[in-house]
Amino acid sequence: MATWVITGANRGLGLEFAKQLLAAGHTIIAGVRRPEDMEIRHEHMIVHQLDVASTASVEAFARNVRSSIDSIDVLVNNAGRMDGRWQSLEEVDPEISLDVLNVNTIGPLRVSKALWPLLQGAQQTKVANISSLMGSIEDCMSGRSYAYRTSKTGLNMITKILAVEGQHDNISVTSYHPGWAKTDMGGERAPVPVSVSVKGLIELINEQTQERSGRFYEYTGDELPW
Repeated sequence: MATWVITGANRGLGLEFAKQLLAAGHTIIAGVRRPEDMEIRHEHMIVHQLDVASTASVEAFARNVRSSIDSIDVLVNNAGRMDGRWQSLEEVDPEISLDVLNVNTIGPLRVSKALWPLLQGAQQTKVANISSLMGSIEDCMSGRSYAYRTSKTGLNMITKILAVEGQHDNISVTSYHPGWAKTDMGGERAPVPVSVSVKGLIELINEQTQERSGRFYEYTGDELPW
């Protein structure tokens, strides 16, 4: 069984990742902003405070993880936030946009950097960045949602850069689109049950190799354009 680190593990996709992985017998290190909000407890799960928007919080989280384990097998950068649905140019708030970029783009970079030493080793390890089809430049046909789209496009570039560096450290790094999943962020109109999305994502992450590193996949297994 493997050790997985999940950020944003107390709700939505992150919580479902924790539930399905624990059911399969894996060990989970859960990073959440408010540990008291974590609705499940398990003997194979450790919960640590983590705010991916704060460098100090990420560094403290990394120290806590190192105090618990010597290595990790999979890092899932899942924590994220929206910018408000379909904001037009006139509706864009620059300060909110900066916060979205800090959480969705720089947040995964902070966490990956802090935990990279625990991923390095003789065995293949993995980083899975939860992105979005809304970050695909080629797929942007409707415009709007400037900050969220840009944050996920930036995350995809970070995926590509880390994938190149990871070749030397036996670490694969891949971006994933969870589909329009029925979470707090996705809303009730979303057509994809969160359990179905996460089941597909886990299957893909389990299959993740250096050959798939630096690429972009939907939870269904279809490869997506950058």
